[in-house]
Order: sequence, then structure tokens, then C-alpha cells
Amino acid sequence: MSREKIGNILVWILIIGFGVWGFPGIVDRFANGHVNAGYGSYFPWGLWVASYIWLIGLSAGALMISVMTYVFHIEAVKKVGKMALLVAIATLVGAMMAIGIDLGHPLRAFSLILDPNLHSMMGWMAVLYTAYFITLCFELYFAIRKEQVVGEKRKNITTILIALGIWSVPLAFAFHGGVGGVFANTVAKPYWHGPMLPVVFLAGAFLSGGALFATVAYIWRPTQNQEEFTKMMIFLGKTTLALLILDEILEISEVYVGTFYSAFGEGHLWMQILFGKYWYTFWIVHILIGVLIPLFLLIFKSKSPGAIALAGLLIAGSFLAVRLNIVIPGMLDPEIPGIARAWVNAKLSFSYLPTIMEWQVLLFIVAIVMAVFMIGKAVLPIYQTAGDEK
Repeated sequence: MSREKIGNILVWILIIGFGVWGFPGIVDRFANGHVNAGYGSYFPWGLWVASYIWLIGLSAGALMISVMTYVFHIEAVKKVGKMALLVAIATLVGAMMAIGIDLGHPLRAFSLILDPNLHSMMGWMAVLYTAYFITLCFELYFAIRKEQVVGEKRKNITTILIALGIWSVPLAFAFHGGVGGVFANTVAKPYWHGPMLPVVFLAGAFLSGGALFATVAYIWRPTQNQEEFTKMMIFLGKTTLALLILDEILEISEVYVGTFYSAFGEGHLWMQILFGKYWYTFWIVHILIGVLIPLFLLIFKSKSPGAIALAGLLIAGSFLAVRLNIVIPGMLDPEIPGIARAWVNAKLSFSYLPTIMEWQVLLFIVAIVMAVFMIGKAVLPIYQTAGDEK
């Protein structure tokens, strides 16, 4: 049995398993609202907001792979453009589901699109996400259409793809940097507030999305030429390694500056991340699984497609922990000292742990993301069929 068939079977098993286990959480969310979620009035964001940032980052990273194909014409990834766009669309769908479910009234999200406040960063996010989704759909359409025509029409579509790809670069920087801007502009939260956070969001997005795509390209290989396939995987491995090093440089800078004054403010929160109750989220899930093991594989197994794909899967999967370590610690400390003792209630707490219902909802969303990709791959001509993608 081929690797692709095994991948199809395993992914559909995961889709069914995640969907069945996660569906009760979706029913609970829409039947009972946020009652069974672990956050409250003082702690309004949790797992779903972190998941939204994680998934939107995966989408932005996958988009950058398509830019390498259609704008920069990098030989090693010349056949993966459509697949990268499909991954970007699938993860975008999941991200919008995650943030929509987090809203108290999901349908009110449309008011951001129909009547945006352009003096608000969130208002701009609605505009940028709409433009991003439309751009992805047009790019995928023209990428598929390009293979169905020849001659002058093919040249014209190539020009359109280049234009869309060029446009998508600042768009990706704007919308995902804007996500970081939503946090960075929150002056009352020292852990978030600062000019570097949008840059950190972008670096993490390109790393996690590129890493995920390395795994996708390994399982559903876009070419049967072994030499071509190996060159593609080595290029994706080198790209992932460079982005991983860059991301860690930024993180080390954050940790160093953040812990320099460890007795108060941001330093206190960093000490909670590094040595607090949930230290293993940072050291085990993120550093060991998401950094050290992938570094070993990408450096010492740099010519092994399987090792590169495994490294990509570890980075992309564990990056949820990175996003949790951005969202959660920023809300741990009250702005008014002693407010947590002023009124005692289950929803008036400065501690947070995702409930089973929240994890069920996340698994259901992940099942939807995988299903969108699998169905798209099945019904659309994603694989190269009419010559090289140039």
C-alpha cells in the first residue's frame, strides 16, 4: 500500500474519531453557551483564542509556500503551489470556526465585516481576513485554471498568479501581524504590550505553517520523481530549520528581556511560564518536542524526507503550546490588586485550565480542517497534471 493511501486512511480515521469525540462539545457550546468553559469574567480568553492564532498562523505559513511557487518560481517547490493554497484555505476555515465559537454570539462576527470600525485593530482584522479569504480562493482558481489552457491564455494566467502572489505577501504580513497587534496594543497587559509581538507572531506563523506543509508534502507527494521529491523535501527542511532558528532567537530575546526584572510585571509572568504550575507546557511540549527534537532531525537527518516530515509535524503540532503561552499568561495577574478576593465566584478567577468541553470543540475543529483538505484534494485537480508549475 502506498504512503498516500496509508495517509488517507489514517487521516480519515482521525477525522471520524475527532469528529465523534468532539461533537458533544459543539452541542454543549451551542446549548449552554460558555457555562462549561474554564474561563470567566476576569479571564475571557482561553484555548479557542489560542487555537485561532495557531491555525491562522498555519494558514499564513502555507501561503508563503505558494508565494515561493508562483512569485519567486523556486524550482524545488514548483509543483506544490495548489496544495499549499488548499492547506491555507483549510486552516483558515478552522481558525474562523475557533474564533467564531469563542464569541458569545457568533453571528455578530458579520457586523465586523458589514460595519467595520476602522479605528479598531479588530475592525481591520475583519477587513483583512475577508480580503485574505477572497485572495486565496482566486489564487487557487487561477492555479487550477492555468493547467487547463495553453498559449497566450496560460501566460496571462501566470501574470495574474504573480500579481495575486505579490499582493498576498503584504496581506499576510498585515493580517497576521495585525493579530499580534491586537495583543500588543493592550497597554494594560505588560506581558503582551510591546512592538515586538507582531514580529514574533509572523515568525511563528511562517515557521509552523511551513513545517506543517513539509509533513503534508511528504504524505501526499506532488511528484513521483524520487530525485525531484527528495530535493523538494530537503528545501522544505532547510527553510524550516532557518525559520526555527530565527523564531528561537526571538524567543530567547523575549525570555531574557522579560525575566531581567523577574520580581514584578512581565518578569513575574515569565517565571510562571518557565517554573510555575504548568512548566511542562514550555519545557516539554514546546522546547523538547517542538524545538530540540526537530533541530536534531533537521540538522543530522537533513537529507531524509521522513525525518524532515516528522520534524515538521512536531513543530506544527506543538506550536499550539506556544500560542497558549502567549494568550494565557497575559491574563494571570489582576490589574487591581486584591480584586480576586473582593468577590468570590467560579467565573471570577485568575486561574484557567481548559475543560473537556473546550478540548472537544478544538478536536472537532481540527477534524473539520482535515476534512476540508481531504475533500478539496479529492475533488480538485491539486496534483500537477499538465507540465511543471512555472
